[in-house]
Amino acid sequence: MHVNKQLFVYSLTIASLHRDDLYGISFPSIYEIFPWHFFGAETLEVAERYKLHGFHNVKKLDNVFNVVVKSNYSNVYGDVNYAHSLAYFTEDIGFNAFYYYYNIDYPYWMRGVPGKELVKDKRGELYLYLHQQLLARYYLERLSNDLGEIPPFNMYEEYEHGYFSNLRYYQGVGFPDRANNYNFYHRENYDIVRDIHFYTTRIAEYIDTTSDDYRTAVEKLGNMLQGNTASVDHKKYGSLDILYRDLVNEGRPYGRHGENLPAILMQYETSLRDPIFYSIYKDIISYYWRLAATFPEYKYDDFVFNEVSIKDVHVPESLFTYFDYFDADISNAVNVEGVTGDVSSDYLYQFGRNSVHNGQSFVIKARQLRLNHKPFEYTLDVISDKDQKAVVKIFIGPKYDENGRKLHLENNYMNFFELDHYVVDLVSGVNQLKRKSEDFGYWIEDHTTYVELYRKVLSASTSDYKFHLNQQEAHCGVPKRMMLPKGKKGGLAFQFFFMVFPYHAPEVEQYSTFDPIASCGIGSGSRYVDALPFGFPFNRPVVHDYHFDVPNFKFHDIKIYHKEDPVNVV
Repeated sequence: MHVNKQLFVYSLTIASLHRDDLYGISFPSIYEIFPWHFFGAETLEVAERYKLHGFHNVKKLDNVFNVVVKSNYSNVYGDVNYAHSLAYFTEDIGFNAFYYYYNIDYPYWMRGVPGKELVKDKRGELYLYLHQQLLARYYLERLSNDLGEIPPFNMYEEYEHGYFSNLRYYQGVGFPDRANNYNFYHRENYDIVRDIHFYTTRIAEYIDTTSDDYRTAVEKLGNMLQGNTASVDHKKYGSLDILYRDLVNEGRPYGRHGENLPAILMQYETSLRDPIFYSIYKDIISYYWRLAATFPEYKYDDFVFNEVSIKDVHVPESLFTYFDYFDADISNAVNVEGVTGDVSSDYLYQFGRNSVHNGQSFVIKARQLRLNHKPFEYTLDVISDKDQKAVVKIFIGPKYDENGRKLHLENNYMNFFELDHYVVDLVSGVNQLKRKSEDFGYWIEDHTTYVELYRKVLSASTSDYKFHLNQQEAHCGVPKRMMLPKGKKGGLAFQFFFMVFPYHAPEVEQYSTFDPIASCGIGSGSRYVDALPFGFPFNRPVVHDYHFDVPNFKFHDIKIYHKEDPVNVV
């Protein structure tokens, strides 16, 4: 039986995350299963050479050949445009893995399994908020590199930023590239351009004429734009998400029947690498802001928490980022021969792993510099008139634009990126709410490597060692390293926004229907802290910033400094 490798992994991963009888199964991260989609062709070529040359002069560790290969980002030989200078961010393997798993959790073609329908998780609203937050985080990183607003995308005009991924598929064919100043309005794309025009007209008509309440309208719009199974009318509204990806795919004819070879945006695990992704989704999310603008602006009474005020904020004025090294197992990128005759008795082969050369197991790792930050903490002095539940939120946003001009909230609300959101029990009087960055929600540590995962499972099966699942490695989290934008060597000004707000219980209590240690609770309806709209209070346009002048809101200026030299060597 012949099965497409990528389709097999995709199907198995979806099954493991959505079926109860596969609950708690732990896989290696997608960048170690399919390193071709995360590491450049040069890195994989060096790995192949080590195996081809019989691991000459390579030392063994625990009877296993261990190789570490330096891996660069696609701009190692120079930037092809200004946006290419952000390759360390857009090509981060953990960042791209996060987006891949989001689309595994909520595939556009899937309703969910009985009892775990994806609509329970407000999938339409989540789709909009996740992509809006990706745009906000990307903009913060652009400011750290003296770049300004995300450039718009117009399918009738040239797009300034090309992209050269330096990736290749398993069979050796390179991912299609795109030159600078590329025009997508050409003969092969006319049908797609026409369809996009038709569907955007109909979506705009819905926005301008709907009488739905805010939550219903947002949920419907998100489902329309993604074109998922919850769309109110897929035939009428289509899927802008899919059509835009088709438009920019630019696949070259390949194979006997002239099939298109998928480019960067046709793979979820590579989409974030291309600067055009952010321009396209800026256009898609503009429909959300158009919808939000049809609802009343939040005012003072919508924000104030009458019995509560933030008296003071204690947070370091200076935060620090740096690059450090990370090793990922890319052994899967090297073809291995069938096992015949005697083989080594090392721990990997005993458990069934077959990365073997001439009877000897091997591990090849790619070493890459990645953005990180020093941990920090904050303390809020909160005064409450009585004992009560509340929620705390923290966002980070820009203070100035790329030219040093102060940004006013009316033009800046869409650029705030959510860092944390949690429930707290306030007591009457002064409350000191201390929170470490390591404890922020949504964020995860780097996944256990392929080799270490095998080692732990083997130990659990042959000894008294207990294999523990780690919530800090949940597949649905964002890499904790990427919490803060890079900043600059001399410091770059940002601002934190703190909010203490009344607790509105969600329809289903958080974590009440699943164990967050073993699952992300997809389709459970109990994933969320409270019932507030995603992104509140920045989920609607700000027309008058003085409405934010309430005692339970607080803005606080910070500076982020970047240390240019790598901090550690693994």
